[in-house]
Amino acid sequence: MSAHTLDVSLPPITAAGLHDIEGHRRSGSPCRFSLSLPEKASNPARHPLILVLHYGGQPTRYYGRPLIEQLFGPALHGLSPILVAPESLGGRWHEAENESFVLALLDTLIDAYPIDPRQVIVAGYSMGALGSWYLARHYPERFAAAIPVAGVPADSEPVTIPIYTFATPNDEIFAIARFEELCAELTQAGVAIRFERVSAQGHYDVGAFAAPLQAVEPWLRALFEGSL
Repeated sequence: MSAHTLDVSLPPITAAGLHDIEGHRRSGSPCRFSLSLPEKASNPARHPLILVLHYGGQPTRYYGRPLIEQLFGPALHGLSPILVAPESLGGRWHEAENESFVLALLDTLIDAYPIDPRQVIVAGYSMGALGSWYLARHYPERFAAAIPVAGVPADSEPVTIPIYTFATPNDEIFAIARFEELCAELTQAGVAIRFERVSAQGHYDVGAFAAPLQAVEPWLRALFEGSL
């Protein structure tokens, strides 16, 4: 058993598809997440695990599910991944409670399903993108790569794992110049990073990122094969 575990048993779910799951933490308060399983998720083959962090706002139940359904699930389907979208515990992803929850959830899933621990990816949109940057920086040993979409940190704290990031010039919250600046800094530091401009109406035009995200699958295949 891994060091970080939720104080709850996962339901014995092996059926392919998207499942909404509610458990309880040691405090007794609920924790919820959406879990997408590919075909034959219970067989010995190992699958990538994609952690999907949702955007800001007051979370409703299973708040991250649409990002699996509309963005990351379709884009990465060919990898036969397991995807999980936790519902934030009320705050931002870098806050201690959420950080602990996410790490525990990852370890619990790795214990429960045939996941390749060398192929764990963190992805997110907006606030979830900031969470992706944060986890990539502070837990590089836990993730093979990060996919932050429509969100970039203001600081220049170093990142060492590969990054594929997306932004639109029409973003009202995150200036595209900051994406370009950070990508240039990381490239100079030797980080494998790709940046793609997306033609979206603005920050909240989530659907505009669906087609561009299709480019991530071959990029991840190259990473997993060691040819990135």
